[in-house]
Amino acid sequence: MPRKKAQSPQEAEAALEYLRRLREDKNLFFEHCLKLKNFGSGELVPFKLNEVQLILHHMCERMLEEEEHVRIIVLKARRFGISSYVQGRFFHNVVMNFNKLCQIATHSKGATDSMFAMTKIFEENYPEQIKPSKRYSGKRELVFGAETGGLNSEYSLCTVGGKEVRGSQIDFLHCSEVASWGEHGDDYFLGLLNCVIAGYGTEVIVESTASGVGGLFYDLWVDAVEGSSGFKDAFFPWFIYSYYQKAFKSEQDKLRFENSLGTEKRYGGEEEKKLLGHKVSYDIGTSTPLEFEVTLENLQWRRTYIDTQCQGDLLKFHQEYPSHWREAFVSTGRSVFNLESLNELVLMSESRYREKPPRRFSVPVKIYKDDGIGMKYILETDENHTELEVHREPDPARQYRIGADVAEGIEIGRDSDYSVAVVLDAETYEECAMLRTRIDPDLFAWQLKTLGRYYEDAMILCERNNHGLVTLKYLVDVHGYPNVYSEKILDERSNRSAKKIGFHTTVKSKPLIIDFLKELVREREINLYSTILIDELQTFVNVSSGKMQAQHGCHDDCVMALAIAAFGCKMYPYMTPTPRSYSFGQPAINLFHPARI
Repeated sequence: MPRKKAQSPQEAEAALEYLRRLREDKNLFFEHCLKLKNFGSGELVPFKLNEVQLILHHMCERMLEEEEHVRIIVLKARRFGISSYVQGRFFHNVVMNFNKLCQIATHSKGATDSMFAMTKIFEENYPEQIKPSKRYSGKRELVFGAETGGLNSEYSLCTVGGKEVRGSQIDFLHCSEVASWGEHGDDYFLGLLNCVIAGYGTEVIVESTASGVGGLFYDLWVDAVEGSSGFKDAFFPWFIYSYYQKAFKSEQDKLRFENSLGTEKRYGGEEEKKLLGHKVSYDIGTSTPLEFEVTLENLQWRRTYIDTQCQGDLLKFHQEYPSHWREAFVSTGRSVFNLESLNELVLMSESRYREKPPRRFSVPVKIYKDDGIGMKYILETDENHTELEVHREPDPARQYRIGADVAEGIEIGRDSDYSVAVVLDAETYEECAMLRTRIDPDLFAWQLKTLGRYYEDAMILCERNNHGLVTLKYLVDVHGYPNVYSEKILDERSNRSAKKIGFHTTVKSKPLIIDFLKELVREREINLYSTILIDELQTFVNVSSGKMQAQHGCHDDCVMALAIAAFGCKMYPYMTPTPRSYSFGQPAINLFHPARI
């Protein structure tokens, strides 16, 4: 092998300065040092970051600066170049630092081979004047350095299921297409993640397209969105990619296309029409953010891809090219609710959160007056708290119905249920607020009274199944709430009717209230704003046994609370107002609105 020509001192100093610049400026490194195959022509071209890669790059650099490590999970559309960016970023980290280990984990042998082929292209076309020594090059591994020194850094790839990295210390971890990691993916991911220490400039980037609700990637994504995992969520809708648009042949064609928006169910009907003009923006560290807006050219490309790449299946397009992250996780069961209507609710919800975000409160319990006996019912403003979201303030001229679903237990964990209360306007079926909490059933009664008082003595329809009886007993006997739904039950033995408080969910009553809610959603007669609530509607499915329930790994507490509230609106659209005071062995307590004080 021929030796490299010796450098003069001036050349060596220039090369060293060039290395310093490349180490500090990853953008410069990508364009000057890396080549990759053009997706269309197959030619080798300089690696110039596209708009999506630029956004992700800024997110990584900002997190590295603020938290001294990178932990990002990416939900992506097809062909954005996310994997290519991570490959290039980690290649930079390895060839510009001593004693570093990069590990790339993919879902299949073919994907592993494809990614390593990209790495080899990086290495083989790297500028000769700064190219590090190479100690070893195998089928899935590159080791930089000489036998007696050098970088001693390693770039390695593996396929999920192997054991080659157990116990190793990893500095840079890329987990690719995690939604396809299979049934043992959780264990493998945990093993890999625990090889990476927090801080010290380490990086973990998880990326995938969606593949149904539930599973490892879905759980990781939801944890990131909820802020409970230390990972930052990064979602990129399909329309921000400049290639995803199709030009019109003439202005007449463009006008005809615009007039046809919303008319064809194949393309989503109203969903397509509402997408036009939809905007998102991203910070990339400049004085003005990157802004994107859905154009007619975007929508023409969308129609073409629904027809040609997704076999006319709108749900497939949603999964592969989502407009918002909830749309990407297509239910794997047969959805109970009309998906087209739900997609419209999602868009409306996103717009509402952006233009008029909800007020957020905590609902404290065990708060007593100065005498230590009288109980207080207050809301505390807390914009960082998501226990109670208020989308529409109470109006003394309106009436409200509250549907409540009580959790069966409070074990904290992903699969434990929530106690939920949904407030609807009794006449318009508009969602006004949602309380979602993990709390003991007796204390949930305290929160329900606070919510009921705030919403003008709203009728509370609380499910009496299981722990719901405890909540109802405390709500009536301890807190003296006067407006609790009750129903007459016929005793078949005595042939007498008995009055029982609460709503009883049975195999007969559940289909009735769910079918009514289905009708409201399908006919666009209900306005919903809570993203969590709409998420649950999307994952409420018909299963093979014929039952209607949450898809595996999901919840339906919000759905049941909403269905009960809607039933209350149907049965009691208007009631004669009752005196607004409470008496339960103490002087009357006048109703007040604590959030207004």
